[in-house]
Amino acid sequence: MVRYDFPRSGADSYFAGFDRAIGVLATTHGGDRARAATLGDALATVLALWLLRRQDPSAEWAGQRLAAFYGRVREVLEHHGGDFAVYLAELDFALESETPIGWYNACFARSVVEVLLQDAALPPTALVASDWAEATDEEMRDVATRVAPLPVDAIPRSMPEEHWWWFVASGTPEEITYDY
Repeated sequence: MVRYDFPRSGADSYFAGFDRAIGVLATTHGGDRARAATLGDALATVLALWLLRRQDPSAEWAGQRLAAFYGRVREVLEHHGGDFAVYLAELDFALESETPIGWYNACFARSVVEVLLQDAALPPTALVASDWAEATDEEMRDVATRVAPLPVDAIPRSMPEEHWWWFVASGTPEEITYDY
């Protein structure tokens, strides 16, 4: 699912969205992938809040409330490590598809993980391998040569260049058919 115009809600809705998604995580039916998708919905709020804070660093919620939220996120990931491992594996599956939607999903998940590591202080040991970020980045650089760039309106607002994966795709442009 591509989230156009992301983030588009206020911080309060994202804090509440995380709690809603985590509230149903334990009872999510459909196996590991379904639970990982529910966890992914919760983790999308992490990226949304990070982007909103970039847009307004002085927002009242960007201090203590955000720090407490990050603590809750770390706690949830500690208790749902298996679901987080499947979430990370889904990023690999998305990359292997070499499709625009797969590329978008991989970029989204990679940005979530970057925020978790850099801002939410998730310990690198929470990832499936100590070299997960490096290995994933290498694979993304390789796949980027085979997928078309994302449309500008699909890239989340305020996404910095440090999240290079959003901007690096360079596959063969689609042919445009002119109707004369």
